[in-house]
Amino acid sequence: MGTSTNHSSPKTPNWRLANASLGNININISRQSQEIWRAAIADRGDSLADALGDPLLANACSLANKYVLPSLAVQEYERSIFIAHAASLFLDLGRRALARSVAKKTGMSGFASELFAETAGYYASRDLPSFIGAPGRVETVSKAIELKEQILNRARETAKTYSVKSDSQGWKNYILKVLNSLQKGSTK
Repeated sequence: MGTSTNHSSPKTPNWRLANASLGNININISRQSQEIWRAAIADRGDSLADALGDPLLANACSLANKYVLPSLAVQEYERSIFIAHAASLFLDLGRRALARSVAKKTGMSGFASELFAETAGYYASRDLPSFIGAPGRVETVSKAIELKEQILNRARETAKTYSVKSDSQGWKNYILKVLNSLQKGSTK
């Protein structure tokens, strides 16, 4: 028997605006995505950039170019996390992004774009299920899944517009550029 639960977003003004747009059939995907990122950044402040800019994720980015087998890349990544005695939601999202990018052979750019897609998926999934079927919102589960995939793709594509660096400072700068673009709802 599983014990998985869905924790909704905090009931703060930032998330109220994001939740008013999420799944709203009258608001385009770009704006829905933008509001999610604005709320996430406002809610976490610099800690979101710090979490995504973690040197362990920069290392995972370089592992995406180094390995051919996802299992070996993930094993090396997990070893680095163990050595650092680290744990976080974003490191877990990084594990999935690494496995996917190595499997698809998309390298550093693929890892970075998948990390942002995973992050967008996490934020969208916290609240989207509770809006399904509500007046003016996505009508069905399949439409909600489609909407979530569009939000993930938007994050993926935005992340791909910037040059990825896997050194610690280059990675942090990359993260800041992508976060800035996502909250503005634009690309370069």
